[in-house]
Order: sequence, then C-alpha cells, then structure tokens
Amino acid sequence: MATRVPVKSILKHQNSTTPRLTPEETKAEKDRHNYAIALAHAHRIQDQKDWEARILKAIEILIEYPSSAPFTSEEANSLTTLVQHFQPSDLDALVEERVIDRKCGYALCGNAPRSVTMGREAEWKVGKGGKDFCSKTCARKSAYVKTQLSEIPAWERQLGVHPTVILHEDDRSKVDPQPQSKNLEEESQQSAANAKLTNDNELALERGEQAASFRPKQVMTDRIVEKAATVYKPLSSMSGAIISSTAIEGYEPRGVKPKADGEKDDSDSDDEGDDDEKAEQARVEANEHD
Repeated sequence: MATRVPVKSILKHQNSTTPRLTPEETKAEKDRHNYAIALAHAHRIQDQKDWEARILKAIEILIEYPSSAPFTSEEANSLTTLVQHFQPSDLDALVEERVIDRKCGYALCGNAPRSVTMGREAEWKVGKGGKDFCSKTCARKSAYVKTQLSEIPAWERQLGVHPTVILHEDDRSKVDPQPQSKNLEEESQQSAANAKLTNDNELALERGEQAASFRPKQVMTDRIVEKAATVYKPLSSMSGAIISSTAIEGYEPRGVKPKADGEKDDSDSDDEGDDDEKAEQARVEANEHD
C-alpha cells in the first residue's frame, strides 16, 4: 500500500506572534505623525510669506521706474523679470501705487496719469480703467503684459516654472536684443495671442464689463434665425364665400361661427321682441286714457 503524502499549502504562513505596541509607544508614534504634518504646513506658510515679500519688493522697485524719460534696456529687462512672479491682481496693485505716486500706471512711462491731468472728468471721459494711464497706448501696453501673467500664485507653481513675459512690440524695438529661450515662431504666436487678449479686454472695458468675465465668442454671432411666417389661406373666390358681419377683410376670426344669408342673429331677435312688447303696452295705456 502506497504511503499518502500530505498536501502542503501554497500560502505563506504569517507569524501569529506580531509584537503589539504599548500605549506609550502608540502615543509617541501619533505625536511624530502630527509633528510632521504641522511642520509641512509651517514650511508652506513660510514659503508663501517669502514669495509675498518678494513680490512686494518688486512692486516697490517698479514704482520708481523709469529713472529717465526714455527707459533703458536694463529697466525693460528688469520689468519682464520681476513681473514673472506676479498674478494679474499684483499688477493691478502696482498700477494703483503708481497712480497714487502721480505716475502713469505703465511701469516704463514716467508721465502723469489722466486722473491727474484731466481731474474728475477723466473717469467718465476715458473710463475707469483708462484714467490710470497717460494715454491709450500705455493702457494697451500694460494690458499686453497683464495677459501673460499666471493666475496661479507663485508659491503654488511648479518649482522654477514661471511664464515668459515679453513687452509690447512698440517697446521691444527700443530694447537691446537679449537671448530668448523661445524661437521666433513661438514668440510670434505668443505675441499674436497676447494682442488678441488685449483687444478683447479693451472691448470689454468700453462696454463697461469686467475683463475677467468677457467672452468674445458669446457676445455676437453671425448666425441669423428667421421666425416661421404665418401662412394665411384666403378664399379662392368671393362667389363661394359666406358673407358675415364678423368677417374682417374676408377672414373669419377664430372661435366665431359664420352665419349664412337670411339667418338672424339671436341678439337681433331679442331686440325685435322687446320692441313689440313696448308697442303693445303703449296701445293698452292709450285705450285706458280714452
């Protein structure tokens, strides 16, 4: 008789003698975990404060620009470098601070804004957004820079990834050429996109709308939808028409049944009956007087 070999399990046997942590060790492990979370949040808050201080320092530097009437190439390059970390709201803060300092909102222009030169009439003559600049050209240049800024705060962006900001083509011709990381084709495409966004923002301001809520593709479309015309079917000839007092130019209003010739109206018959009763009553009264 053959000996039967016992079947072995393919599952790995786990050690049932797992060490258990004491209450003190469990509390210490939980404290280490909470400390790591608190430290991560503290580093994040400190990083945000550092970026905010850096942006504030950049605004303070750009308030003093330009140092001379025609801005220098160093100032232009510094502007494009400093605003890389900005959000659109940070550029709005820069414009506001420059206007308080009685300077044009565009950082490379040292002229006085129209809110100073034109007084209180500037807001209703050129609009709320245009009064912070000395001219429409500077307002367009500032909007051109603003459209390139990222809405994501600098402390939440990927490390070292910031948008490449270029100046308006009118100012680029005055700046010494600098090596760019992008080729000419990419730069031209970005310039075209920025110019389109700038024009869209200007149109929104002219209509009194917020530039952030502006949707140029939903303002006006060239699609015209005509309403379906009501088709009237007049009578083919007057010979077969039923002459009715309620018909209007050959058409019978809805809900009114036309009456044939010789058919009397109920209202007419009632009136005739009333007249007969009145005549009979008058004869009776006359006979009584006689």
